[in-house]
Amino acid sequence: MDAIRQRNVAYEYLCHLEEAKKWMEAVLKEELPTTTELEENLRNGVFLARLGNIVAPGTVPLTKIYDIDQKLFRAVGLQFRHTDNINYWLKSLEAVSLPTTFHPETTDVYDKKNMPRVIYCLHALSTHLFKLGKAPMIQDLYGKVNFTDEEINAVGLELKKYGIQMPAFRKIGGLLANELGADTAVLHAAIIAINEAIDRKDPSEILKCLSNPAARLQHLYPPYAAFYQEDMKNAKLNK
Repeated sequence: MDAIRQRNVAYEYLCHLEEAKKWMEAVLKEELPTTTELEENLRNGVFLARLGNIVAPGTVPLTKIYDIDQKLFRAVGLQFRHTDNINYWLKSLEAVSLPTTFHPETTDVYDKKNMPRVIYCLHALSTHLFKLGKAPMIQDLYGKVNFTDEEINAVGLELKKYGIQMPAFRKIGGLLANELGADTAVLHAAIIAINEAIDRKDPSEILKCLSNPAARLQHLYPPYAAFYQEDMKNAKLNK
């Protein structure tokens, strides 16, 4: 029975790897290594940092990504400086407000200490970004992809060797909702402040309220403050 369970867990994890791979390919717009090679190719942090550049370019500039073409990695393997890439990716998770509950440690990636946690984080990130309208939703491929017995057994042995507990991938949506519950109250307060600023008819104050990170608004243009004030006043009157 344990052998059957181990095989089922290994297959499910391979499906989650495939899901993460397909999602990253959609965001990065390029083909990644095969599913069974994905973990090893995430260890240098290059793909992760590039993902960070797309979702939080101000936090992860392309110029800061070490060995971005991976020539060094392919020639001589991992270098300690590759951890810089992982740390930049972790900073991008903070920048997009992914709850820290989902964040892995640098060693989980670089030392392959807990790769399922890294894949779990990518799943949570995809769900979070999808809700923000910033990325496509990750696919559910369980039961829709096939792997060889050799691949399933190899992953099963790897998971057993490290004694890793498989994260609850299917509970990500609920956990995100719980973690971000406090943010809902903050957002509500930001909306109230915006409404009060509209009533006071002060463009500089309305711009300040709109610029509050809790309001979750982007691409504001300060010279348009008076236009924002007028448009929102009219929208409020017509509501």
